[in-house]
Amino acid sequence: MGVWVAALLLLWHRRTAIPPAERLAMGAMHLAPVTYYYALFQGGNKIGVASSAVDTSNRTMRVTDIVSARTVVYGDSQTVSGSSTAYLTRGFALDSFALALGGDQGPFRLTGVPKGRAGVTLPTLAPMALMLSGDATVGRAGMYWVFNPLSQRVELTTLRITAESLLTVVDSARYDSVRKAWLPARSDTVRAWAISTPTASLNAWVDADGRIVSASEPGGLSITRTAYEIATAKSPGMTPGTTRATTRRRVRAEAPSVAGNNAR
Repeated sequence: MGVWVAALLLLWHRRTAIPPAERLAMGAMHLAPVTYYYALFQGGNKIGVASSAVDTSNRTMRVTDIVSARTVVYGDSQTVSGSSTAYLTRGFALDSFALALGGDQGPFRLTGVPKGRAGVTLPTLAPMALMLSGDATVGRAGMYWVFNPLSQRVELTTLRITAESLLTVVDSARYDSVRKAWLPARSDTVRAWAISTPTASLNAWVDADGRIVSASEPGGLSITRTAYEIATAKSPGMTPGTTRATTRRRVRAEAPSVAGNNAR
């Protein structure tokens, strides 16, 4: 019995002694190429659609997030559309990225390359980095250098797992000819973890790979993973915005080499 206990302790030590960056690279190698779809709500009303896709190859991966909605801001109805495309190595190191904003606030396009490959990540990738770099244990945290597209600055951000639960997700839909609408046909449960930061008020739940399951913020905006047909069904608020000249910028995001260290 003593030999088995010693062996288990050695295996546990080897596992916990692996640096976070190496554990992230190992976890990213098992990341499956999957596309998820989401319905966007404001005050309980569906206002738009979003999608998040992970595509992988032997050496690289691409993460693409797209959103299109018509929301009310300070009493004014505005069309908002945006996309984020990140190109990474299979070890989850960010190689380059492109951010685009459309609708009434755009068009605007921002492209960038991490200077020196210094461990910079994007807001949409940080939860994935946290979940893939260690055990999904409530209380575990990680520190990451995150590029903020609004301020165009790299900010040191701490993400922490604060809760664990089972969430119900609609994974298929059926068309109701009477209501002329897509309705849930089947639901499934997804184990999810709540992710928080010291400064943000966003309430986000992610799966074991760090992919968003649902999220909400105090202003009444929320996003929920659902079936493709329900997510993409047209709503009165989903209309195209005004076409304008595109503003383009290119940046080099830089951060110290301590990015990705675990926080306690």
